[in-house]
Amino acid sequence: MRTKYEHDSFAVFQGKIFSATTNNGYIELLTTDGKLAKKFNFLLDGDIYYKDISPYDVTEYYEQRFEAKYKGKNVGIMCGDDNQVDIQPDPTDITYEELLKLGFEQVEKGVYEKTLPTSELTDIHAIKRNKLEYAKIDFDEINKS
Repeated sequence: MRTKYEHDSFAVFQGKIFSATTNNGYIELLTTDGKLAKKFNFLLDGDIYYKDISPYDVTEYYEQRFEAKYKGKNVGIMCGDDNQVDIQPDPTDITYEELLKLGFEQVEKGVYEKTLPTSELTDIHAIKRNKLEYAKIDFDEINKS
């Protein structure tokens, strides 16, 4: 299930925003909206509709993630909604002692996370990274004659 603060990639195709990924140089648009899928001639795979298109057919293709402040420290939001979020600290902004003091738990070697009420975060903001130019380069390279 998708959450409000989820790290993902998106593409804008004919004025609509879709979840997206790359597939052999093409941008693969994804949706669960059957009406929208029918309008744009998507194919069905299980319960997900998809359509592979040239990166030249989209107006935007970007990765989006969320960051915030937790008790003055920079954190990345892994997933969550208006009630609760899972966060990871920015390793350049926190010491090991601070990790422990703030209640972060080690989930794998060198990776710390914490689940908390969203209301404990400040300065929540989205970070967008443009991926369209790289997608066009990959597409052109793969589709050389």
